[in-house]
Amino acid sequence: MKKGLQAITSRETLISAIVSLLLMTGLLLLLVVSGQLFTANADERIAAAAKDSLAFKTSLKGDDIQVHSEDGAVTLTGTVAEEPHSSLAADAVAVLPGVKRVDNRLEVRGRARPGFPSAGPAFSGPDLHNVTK
Repeated sequence: MKKGLQAITSRETLISAIVSLLLMTGLLLLLVVSGQLFTANADERIAAAAKDSLAFKTSLKGDDIQVHSEDGAVTLTGTVAEEPHSSLAADAVAVLPGVKRVDNRLEVRGRARPGFPSAGPAFSGPDLHNVTK
């Protein structure tokens, strides 16, 4: 009788272990999928939060700024009326939840592009607009 009871107990233990393994695998898969969805949603929330920020709605309202976020790395592109607007946009985005880095590629309207005559003195120092947390 002991041998039969041990066989049943071993079989139940094996079935229980297999069920637990399947459940853990399913949960892990769910976490991976939801993590990817969360990241995509977080990037969308960052872009929306930037456009809804007070700075974008007031001081930067007349500027043409696109906000693209990928895994918390935000890239700002477009044009602004003046240099302080570029800094303001980068600073406003850098403090948003989920932002890890800001790559400020904003151009000031009226500044010459490469290959065209310059309207003013050239600056060749470090790029102070790339902010990393």
